[in-house]
This record gives sequence, structure tokens and C-alpha cells, in this order.
Amino acid sequence: MHKITKLFRNLSVTWKFVATFLCILAVSLSACGIYLYLQLSGSAVSQAQMVMEQNLLQTRNSLMNKMSMIQNISKLLTSDIRLQTFLGSDFNKNSFAYDDYTSNISPYVENVLRQNPSVHSLRVYMTNPSIPEIYDSFYQISRIEDQPWVREVTSDDTNIFGWRGLHTEKLLLNIPKRGEPENVFSFYQKINSIRYFDTVGLLEIEILESDLFDILNSESTGQIGDLFMIDRDNHVVSSNKSGLFKQQITDEGLAQLPIDTGFNQVLKVDGRKSVVISVPLHDLELRLIGIFPVSGLNEKVKESAFSITGILLIALVVLGFVVYFITNALLSRLKRIVLAMKRVKEGSLTVSVPVQSNDEFSQIAISFNHMTERIHELVETVYKSQLMEREAELKALESQVNPHFLYNTLATISWVARKANSTEIVHLSGALAQFYRLVLNKGRREILIKDELEMVKAYLAIQKFRFEEMFDVVYDIDERVYEYCVVKNILQPIVENALNHGIEPKRDRGTLQIKASLEADDMLCFKVIDDGVGMSKERLAALLVGNIERTSGSGYAVKNITERLNSYYGDKHAFRIHSAPGIGTSVMITFAKERA
Repeated sequence: MHKITKLFRNLSVTWKFVATFLCILAVSLSACGIYLYLQLSGSAVSQAQMVMEQNLLQTRNSLMNKMSMIQNISKLLTSDIRLQTFLGSDFNKNSFAYDDYTSNISPYVENVLRQNPSVHSLRVYMTNPSIPEIYDSFYQISRIEDQPWVREVTSDDTNIFGWRGLHTEKLLLNIPKRGEPENVFSFYQKINSIRYFDTVGLLEIEILESDLFDILNSESTGQIGDLFMIDRDNHVVSSNKSGLFKQQITDEGLAQLPIDTGFNQVLKVDGRKSVVISVPLHDLELRLIGIFPVSGLNEKVKESAFSITGILLIALVVLGFVVYFITNALLSRLKRIVLAMKRVKEGSLTVSVPVQSNDEFSQIAISFNHMTERIHELVETVYKSQLMEREAELKALESQVNPHFLYNTLATISWVARKANSTEIVHLSGALAQFYRLVLNKGRREILIKDELEMVKAYLAIQKFRFEEMFDVVYDIDERVYEYCVVKNILQPIVENALNHGIEPKRDRGTLQIKASLEADDMLCFKVIDDGVGMSKERLAALLVGNIERTSGSGYAVKNITERLNSYYGDKHAFRIHSAPGIGTSVMITFAKERA
């Protein structure tokens, strides 16, 4: 299984589509074929059940026609007035009786036998003891009166005629070379004399079992199945299979079937699925049973199934080729996109894929073209940015010369002021020197929060000298923040704005609060609060959207501060300003903690 999975993974996309389609189609066609075969097989069996039942009914009708013929012969003889008169007259006292028999009755009986060769024997049992037994047709009833069926018939006045089941014929005369007695069925009928109003005899007509059921061997239904004539005790009376006479039908693997009703079902007989049909033959108390194997009935269906299977295989191959060519045609466009991606990988950013339609492949091509255009634009932007950054670095190096020169000059001024004992100049120049030292920060972008606060303190020391102590500064610093870093020179511009635009226009003494604290979720917070003149809502809104880009004298704009925060901290910072005219302004900056 692992090898098959590995082989499937290593196939091309085209062959994966073809293999998947063929598997799905093969399963679908197989399921349809099996369903169709079962439907056809079931239909064939149902059709065969109806046909075979009709054949058995026709066979039964043929048997009943033979039986009707025997009954008609019996009726013809028993209703003959001459025979009734002959059997009822006193033979000894009537000199013409013998002549009547030889001239009329015997030829008539012989003619009936001659015209009906299926009649095995015809016997008239006479109740008149005066009539002698003549030839092989007229016998005294005393010969058979001890038999049960004769006693039953003679004792019951309502029992006029009927059929006797299978029995061995009774030989009343010893005829040389006659052979063994045959198995026969017989029809009996009382002979009632209209003249004498009494029963004058009993007619029995015998027919051989082989003659009565010869149709079982010649019937076309027997070519595809077995036919059995069964009595009430489930013994085989006749069959188109030899060697089963008088055997139990259960020996053939058939279970007990209804006796007096019809039956037509599919059963397992001797391990084979077969159609079993039973048709009752009430007069003889027999059942005609047909057993037809389903396998023989499904031969045509199997032939059709082979043909259908061949057609489905051909269709599967043809559809496989169709799917291969269609998939190959579709994937050729994807291959062009893959080839274009390889060229992009090799460094060519001007590659584009032609768009031919509006399907999914075209959407991929459009997205790919947009992607390469965007990548090209971004590469150019990055390239230009790198150039600008290099230029800025050069300018920064150049600009650092002036602060260093200024810092060194301020140090010299401070040394000269100390010699001249001018404490104010020493204090002012020292604060300015410390401010520029911290601003330079050895060229690093980040600075310790402790140094950032020291830089603000140095700046405010200079401003106090400038404003002649017209404002107070209140520091609320959590010393735990000292060990963390912040973007350099992010707090001083806010303090400068508070002095220049808040406290200075107030024309009165003001207070400036500077707070630094640790917040939850690993955040730090700076707050600069003044009680200056404040701002209107319009000016504050313009300031927040960047319409006021620079504040006078500060050198830094709010927009510049927010851009630097966005560049360094991304979405892990917040910048908020709250102001009210005549009350003051509060600026709060929160940003993620970052250790030195």
C-alpha cells in the first residue's frame, strides 16, 4: 500500500487526474453493471417463473384432456342402452342374449378400444351372476368385491364415478407372454340400467402410467429443468428423470410443498438456486412439480453481461484518453505559470503570463501578474530606500560633526566660566552639554529610559533659566522603568510643545508633570501634563491627523513622533492627546517593554 501511495505521489498532475477519474469511473461503472445484472437476472427469473408456470399449466391441461377422454369413453359406454339391457337381462332364459353380445356389444366395445389406443384395458364387472364371463372384457364383480375401493364404491350410492391412484393392474386371465403387471391409473363408473332402475355393473378403464404422463418427457420445459408427478406421500409417480419411481421427492433436496394449492418460488434445491413450481392435479390427488435451475435461466443474461462489460471497458479506455487530453490541455496553462514562477525565482521580475479567458487558471495568471508587478515595485522602493538610507547615514555622519564641535565648544565655555567664577554660565553650559551628549547617544537609535529622562531634565534646566523660573516641574517616576529602553528623543519634543504652546502663552506661572510607570501586559507609559492654555477640538483634531506638521521652535512634529513610534513598535504602542481650552493638555505614550 505504501508503494502504491508513493507511486501515486510521484505521478504528474495529469496522470493523477486520469488515475483518479478512471478509479471513480471504474467503481461507478462496476456498481452500475452489478446493479444492471441483478435487475436483469431478477427480471429473467420472474419472467421465467411466469413462463414455466404457464408451461406446467399447459402440461396439466394436456393430462386433464387425456383424463377427460377416458371419462368420455366411460360415459359413452355406461350410457349405452344395449349394454345396460344386456347386463340387466337374464342371460340363461334369453336365447338372443348371446347373439346380441356377439353381434352388437362385443364389436362396439372392441371398436372403442381400437379407436383409443391409449386405453390399456377396459373391463366390465357384472352384478348379474347369470351372465357368463366372456373374453377379456366382461367379468363377474365377485372377482374384485373383496377389494377396499370396490367395497367403498358399492356401499356408497353417491359414489358414481372416480379415479383410482397409481396401482398395479389386476390380471384376471392367464395370457401367455403377457409379462409383468403394469403400473396403471384407472377410471371407474357404475353402470345403472334405465330399464331395471338398478346398478347392473361397474366399468373400469385402465391407462398406463407411461402413457398418461408421456408428455413429461416430451415437454419443452423438461429441457431446462426436472419435472415430477408426486402423490400425497411425496412419492415420485412419474418423472423425466429415470430411476426415481416411488422414491421420496425430498431425496432430491426439495422441502415439503403445499398439497392442494399452487406454488411458485425461488428456493435452494440440493444446493442450487432454482425456480420451484407446483401445480395440483386434484382428480388424481397428484402434484406436478417443476424444478428449473436459475443458472440455466440466466445464460442469456450472462452473455449480455459479458457484452456490457466489454462495452464498458471500451468506454472506460476512450473516456480515459479524453480526460488525459482535456487535463493536459488545461494544465498546460498552469505549466506556463510554473515556468514563469521559475523565471521569477531566477531573478526576472518583469515576467507576465498571458490571460486567455476568465476561468480559475486565468484568475491565477492575473494574480501572478499583479504579484510580480507589486514585487517589482517593492524591490524598486526598497532599492531607493536603501539609497536614501545610505545618503541619510552620510548626512547623519556629517551632521554629527557640528553637535560634537558644539559639545566640545560648550565644554570649553564651561571651563572658562569656572575660571571666571560665573556659576550661571557654568550651570547653563553644563546642562546644554549634557543634553547634546545624551542626544548623540553614540549614534544608537535606542536609549535607556533613565538617560531619556536625564536628557529631559537637562532640557528643562535650560528652559527654566530662559523662562526665569516661570514654571514648576513635578516628576513622578517609577524607578523600575530605568532598566528598559525607548526610542531616542521621544519625550523631549512633547515637553517642548507643552512649554511653548501650553505654559508660555498662559503668561502666568505654570506646572509641568512628567510621569513614567509600568503598566499591565508588559507595557510602559509616559505622561506629560501641563496646565497651560490648552487646545480647541479643531486644533487637536488637525494635530492628530498631521495637518499641523511642526510646532514653532520645537524642531519635531507630532506626526514625526507617531511615525517613529509606528516604525519601531508597530501596533504595540499607543499615542493619545487630551486637551481642553483654559485647562491644559495631557499627552500619554504607551509602548512595549524592551530591556537594554
